[in-house]
Amino acid sequence: MSEITTAEARFLKLEEKVAYQDKTISELNDVVVQLHRRVDELKARLDVTERALRSELGAREMPNEPPPHY
Repeated sequence: MSEITTAEARFLKLEEKVAYQDKTISELNDVVVQLHRRVDELKARLDVTERALRSELGAREMPNEPPPHY
C-alpha cells in the first residue's frame, strides 16, 4: 500500500512541476511577443528616420574636394 502512495505522490509532484513549467512558458511567450512587437515598432520608426535624413542630406550636394587644412 505504501508503494502506491509513494507512486501517487511522485506523480502529483510531477504534475505540479509540469503545470508550473507550462505557466512559466506561457509567461515567457507573452514577453517574447511583446518584445517582438516593440522591435517591429522601433524598426519602422528607424526606417522613417533614415528616409527623412537621407532626403534631407540628399538635397545637399557635398563638394568632393579636400578640406581647407590640406
